[in-house]
Amino acid sequence: MTDRVAQLRDDILRAPAALERLFRAYDSPESPIAIVLAALPRERRFAFAGLGSSRYAGLLAASELRVAGESAWVEYASTGRPTAPAADLVFVAISASGRTAEVVAAARRHRGTSVVVAVTNEPGSALASEADHVLPLHAGAEGAGIATRTFRATVVVLAMLAGRSPASLVSTVADLAVAMESAEPWMTATADALDGAAAIDVLADAGALGLADQAALMLREAPRLPAVAHDTGDWLHTAVYLAIPGHRVLLFPGAAADAEVIAAVERRGGMVLSVPQVPDGDGTTSVFRRTIVESVTVELLAAELWRRTAAEEREPSAG
Repeated sequence: MTDRVAQLRDDILRAPAALERLFRAYDSPESPIAIVLAALPRERRFAFAGLGSSRYAGLLAASELRVAGESAWVEYASTGRPTAPAADLVFVAISASGRTAEVVAAARRHRGTSVVVAVTNEPGSALASEADHVLPLHAGAEGAGIATRTFRATVVVLAMLAGRSPASLVSTVADLAVAMESAEPWMTATADALDGAAAIDVLADAGALGLADQAALMLREAPRLPAVAHDTGDWLHTAVYLAIPGHRVLLFPGAAADAEVIAAVERRGGMVLSVPQVPDGDGTTSVFRRTIVESVTVELLAAELWRRTAAEEREPSAG
């Protein structure tokens, strides 16, 4: 257990270097993303399919494409009622390992009719073999087996697929380094508040729900805390009923319902902990930039909580 905790922290600390590697690989007119964008049909719809972190990244891309007027949605690769293949469909199959059986099967179903784009960390994988185009993640191997760098790389690649230029995202490398250096005080205080919590709701505006989903998964997968993601406004209609004394909410600020949620939680004896936001100088911070940077803050939090859990397991019983 302790080895995996150390491996997770090492995976996280390599985040800026991994992003630099990714941007270098995509910084040319002949890059994989340039080839894909040039091959897309003029009239097109986007369908993203994945599971876990891969699907969460797809949620962000689909949301941004819809804001830009495109037709885009996300589905579970495991669904029994999948999107039908079509000539005007760009089917984006996402799996960091390239081995997720449901994602491979979904890509195979669309091959020959839809334009199939594989987003994967393994360009030689089974998923890549089913695709018309492959967008590699260049994230390297994750020693802890938990999606940290691969999630962030997927967000970056999908941002480029949604029309963001590499140049518009490259500053996130420095932003990541700053976020990691300044995380300690917030991380310690928040870990104290979440350690041993009976229930944690992770909230964000629906447009950034993939970020909240990933944060909740990190809290479940590493320190094994009972965390669930919600849209902030929807929480008031579906999950407020479980907010009892001692309840914890980890909030990604920015939704219209933030103040109402904070008041409701505090009135019921709970606590809201807000994730530090990305500094925003021009008022145009995209959900991609926000996710790329703020995701690392919660990863460090999850690693700290996992470290505490592992330390408790090593302590001899008082009996």
